[in-house]
Amino acid sequence: MSLAASTGFATANVAPGVLLDSRRALVHATQRWMAVADIHFGYEVHRARQGALLPDFGMPQIEEMLLALLADHLPRRLILVGDIMDGSGSAVETVQLLENIQPHVEEIICIHGNHDRAALRRNWPFVSTHREEGFLFSHGHHFKAVESDATDADLVHITGHEHPAVILSDGAGLRIKLPAMVREPIGTTRERWILPAFSPWAAGGGYKTTKPVERWICAPGRVWRHEAHFPS
Repeated sequence: MSLAASTGFATANVAPGVLLDSRRALVHATQRWMAVADIHFGYEVHRARQGALLPDFGMPQIEEMLLALLADHLPRRLILVGDIMDGSGSAVETVQLLENIQPHVEEIICIHGNHDRAALRRNWPFVSTHREEGFLFSHGHHFKAVESDATDADLVHITGHEHPAVILSDGAGLRIKLPAMVREPIGTTRERWILPAFSPWAAGGGYKTTKPVERWICAPGRVWRHEAHFPS
């Protein structure tokens, strides 16, 4: 946990050269990329246009957090792993977010998620997958189709989409849900890493699988490994 307490966040090594920031970002220190998933930018604007009444706090918080992460980790590439926007009602605001971030990083890679509507994709370049050395990125809503085209060099398939979280309870009435990153095996040599949702609106849920998984919990100022187990 090197970038520490006085700055209000923490990091943990989840693999050689790879850090998970408690602010729900994955950072590769030597390859110089940073990945976040499920921003769902403009959630409150999009839902308000559908009739919901929500406080207007998510968008400023997301932009401030992304800029702080870029300043702290100085990646060359920011990889946005799908669901960058919440829906077509937030397309203008999402384009503005990307334009505001662009001067602070050499390259922004936008991966197409199931919420990323044509209104955004007409105004910003998107890809369905992206590769770094040893890593394959896709949003995860077409996981099996993308995985069928993976190669032996794609040791880790990084996705979002699932919004994984862990519920902690003390047995005496205290219950809290926290976002988490999930690591699960694919066969004998490869892994899937599912990123926590970056949106402050995404409560998240349990990721159900019959495989033994490892969970890394993200909380304000702390990130830690949850015990590996077979989920029920």
